[in-house]
Amino acid sequence: MAAVIALFAGVIIAGSLQLDTGWVPETGPQAGYLPLRLGIGLAVVSALIFLQTLRNPVDGGFVTGVQLKSTLAIFLPTVVLVAAMPWLGCYVASWLYLCYMIKTHGGTGLGKSVLVSSLIIIAFYLVFDLWFQVDLAKGPVESFLGL
Repeated sequence: MAAVIALFAGVIIAGSLQLDTGWVPETGPQAGYLPLRLGIGLAVVSALIFLQTLRNPVDGGFVTGVQLKSTLAIFLPTVVLVAAMPWLGCYVASWLYLCYMIKTHGGTGLGKSVLVSSLIIIAFYLVFDLWFQVDLAKGPVESFLGL
């Protein structure tokens, strides 16, 4: 696992070094600023995992069946969210994701999950589109609503 994280960190670092990684007082962080620091952080974490494994080798499997099921319960809906975004847009896909996750993992009813998800997506729209003026990917529903 440490090697996989280190490889991922290396890809992130290499990609960010192709961009400007500094901070300009007038405009703030450049495009590679955050990815470089995240990549370095991942590299440090992979080294720490490797050292921990050397000190305390683990006998047995990497993950139990219950742990794998719990992880996949979060991972698979996230994969569906990412895959749906190009067609549904960021807001609708995220709303569906939040409705599902709140209902399934939050232990609430459908009405409450729809309400909470709607409030969160409205807040995201207000913050990103109106306040920061950053257009997130929009789909057919947003086009129909004129957003």
